[in-house]
Amino acid sequence: MTKRHLVVVFLLLAASTGTASHPYADPLINASTTFQHRVMQMTSLEAETKRWERNMAIAAAAAARLKRKPTASTAAAKDS
Repeated sequence: MTKRHLVVVFLLLAASTGTASHPYADPLINASTTFQHRVMQMTSLEAETKRWERNMAIAAAAAARLKRKPTASTAAAKDS
């Protein structure tokens, strides 16, 4: 269960106990099962997208490091 799922569960519990201080009703309360399932799917896809983007950024940074020309200090170290 992701952090977002826990937040949704917490909000559902808070709304059911009357401790939520939101001026609007939570749309997930009394929502159909298909709607709740779709919200969970979208949350999962969002997390997957963020993970993919982070991994691509890490890979791009690693590729950029490999493409950099050697500096004078690294070239001198190779010559010795």
